[in-house]
Amino acid sequence: MKLILLGLASTLVALVLPGCLQNETTIRLEKDGSGTLTERTTLGAQMLAMLDQFAALGGDAAAEDPVADMFSAEKAKAKAATMGEGVTFEKSIPIADGGNRGAAVTYRFADINKLRISPGENLKDLSPMAAQAPAMPKPTPITFTYVGDTLSIIQPEPEKPAARAPDAPVAPVPDLAGNPEMEAMMKQMLGDMKMSFKLVLPGGIAETDATHRDGETLTLMEMEMGKLLEKPDTLKKLAGADQSNPAAAMELMKGLDGVKMEAKPKVTVKLK
Repeated sequence: MKLILLGLASTLVALVLPGCLQNETTIRLEKDGSGTLTERTTLGAQMLAMLDQFAALGGDAAAEDPVADMFSAEKAKAKAATMGEGVTFEKSIPIADGGNRGAAVTYRFADINKLRISPGENLKDLSPMAAQAPAMPKPTPITFTYVGDTLSIIQPEPEKPAARAPDAPVAPVPDLAGNPEMEAMMKQMLGDMKMSFKLVLPGGIAETDATHRDGETLTLMEMEMGKLLEKPDTLKKLAGADQSNPAAAMELMKGLDGVKMEAKPKVTVKLK
């Protein structure tokens, strides 16, 4: 169920990430337990312009191309070291799609039993306004158990939030719903945002209890902001979410059009 919280966190992060943002995380598992993890991320024109402005203000020669710096081999290697024993950086392929830019970064793992992955965790780092974003609980990684021909995907239960002090200030909730100009602006800024986390089993699936399956692909999380924003009250719900309460976040995301989520804490897949 942790993926539900991740989806909400990424939605809220999007409120400080102007322009189109698309992030796809795909794990391909081979029969021997090895495989690849690819993160494909693209940024839209507004976000790219902001990155250029911050790079120019900083006068950092190393960041003359902030997108290339963001998806550099050095940063990918550092990230690989946090993803489990035997995970290595394989390649980073630049993406230029119309006015969007980004990269497809691929990591290779020797044993999925040692892989630790928190999809979308690094998205806040893409924004130069990250310091202004609300603090979110650090996600506990998703883990995997692969024995024989059976794979288990384990999504840890969210931690209970710390109790808020009675006199702690409560941030006001912006009333985005009912404001046509604000709704139109948010749809323009965020309408193309998409996120997904998928598992591909090229050898085939014999059986599984996963909720969302399409052939050899399992969708563990998918979010399309364009569909979420079609309903006028969605923005108000997202803005009013208790960001420190994972259980409340889960309930909020249930049933929203534009969201697919795997609610089971443990999913089992038997490979062919």
